[in-house]
Amino acid sequence: MAMPTALKALTFLFVLAVLAPDQSEGQHHQPYCPSFSCGPFRNISSPFRQASDPPGCGYPSYELVCSDTKATIHIDNVTYHVSAINDSGSYFWLWVVDADMDLYSSCPLPRWNRPPYSFRVVNDEMEVELDPLSRRQTCFLKCSREVKDNGMYMPVACLSSNDTYVYVLTGYGSCSMEYLEPSCGYLAMTPWPCHSPSCWDYEPLENASYVDVVKSMRIGFAVQFPFRYDRMSRSIKECLILQFRFLSRFYSEDAISCVLQIIVVDGNFWRCLLDSRVGDDALSVVPFVFLSVKWLAVLCRFVLAPLAVLILLAHKYWKTRITIDAVEKFLRMQQMLGPMRYAYTDITTITSHFRDKLGQGGYGSVFKGVILPGKVHVAVKMLEGNPNCNGEDFINEVSTIGRIHHVNVVRLMGFCSEEMRRALVYEYMPQGSLDKYIFLAKKSFS
Repeated sequence: MAMPTALKALTFLFVLAVLAPDQSEGQHHQPYCPSFSCGPFRNISSPFRQASDPPGCGYPSYELVCSDTKATIHIDNVTYHVSAINDSGSYFWLWVVDADMDLYSSCPLPRWNRPPYSFRVVNDEMEVELDPLSRRQTCFLKCSREVKDNGMYMPVACLSSNDTYVYVLTGYGSCSMEYLEPSCGYLAMTPWPCHSPSCWDYEPLENASYVDVVKSMRIGFAVQFPFRYDRMSRSIKECLILQFRFLSRFYSEDAISCVLQIIVVDGNFWRCLLDSRVGDDALSVVPFVFLSVKWLAVLCRFVLAPLAVLILLAHKYWKTRITIDAVEKFLRMQQMLGPMRYAYTDITTITSHFRDKLGQGGYGSVFKGVILPGKVHVAVKMLEGNPNCNGEDFINEVSTIGRIHHVNVVRLMGFCSEEMRRALVYEYMPQGSLDKYIFLAKKSFS
């Protein structure tokens, strides 16, 4: 018992020895970043900073320029007034208004031209900075030709000239390529003044005029605090844990629902691996091989195996149909030349449902029967089905014996063939089988 305890102690000390330098190093390099006041705002901290703060405090892109009454921020060489900072609730943002643009002019033009989700890679993570909170934007377009018959394009007369036409587009998706006319290009854009990404508190006007857009520009818009997407740094183990957690939330006894849930989980796992840096992991090929083998087995079990069974059954069916068709074709010709054809129900009536059995032969059983009217006694041989038989023996016997009419040869009076049930109807010999006399004669000679 002493050895496992010693091992546990050594393991603990090893982990502590590995983590301790990192902690001490982090404490050594962590700068002191005090909170500060800026204009009307108090107790401001990260992600914001001042120019006088030491390196490592806050984000350089969120550096504020402070005075006694105002706080400003520079975004892409444009100065914005900071009118509000929200660091509580579901979304963290700061409200900015363009300070350098003459908003009291009769024809202002926004200078925000930052694409959404602008990010940089930090420690294998996508870090997004200065992203507008609203996903809806207003676009200004400059066109070389006048756009007609398009209600989305609202003209801006004060910015247009004789050979240049400026339009403003508002509403959801107004900046997408599908609404761009061939003769137009992007001139400027500005986000809508929303307090949430879906703009639930401020519904943008559809096809708003330039006057309405200027009013929204004077209000300003919200810019989010920096945030990160950490999917790039997930390991294979983390991807597996995430997908098993997702699967454990659902339970269904329905087989189809279970299969669909597994497909969704596998799809999310693949996406997690593709979005992660799995190439640096020596075992990155293991989950791909495992999933490939698993879905190959599923494909064989639920697709290829049923398909093979269907092909086999179809082959047997067509082989049987070919045999039956060959026999039927012969019987139609034989009916005109030879014995009479009976239905299987006729055979059961003639033999009184196979009540009187005369004997058993190599090809089947023989039953005594009576054909009405006339009370003609017959012997009916029921041929036993042979899966390897293609009907040739039956055809040969009917065609050969049916054409022989001799006093010393028993006469074939009729036959039956329905699917694989076949019978031969002979004239009845009341003296019994010939083999009895043959074997009795041998005994008497001996």
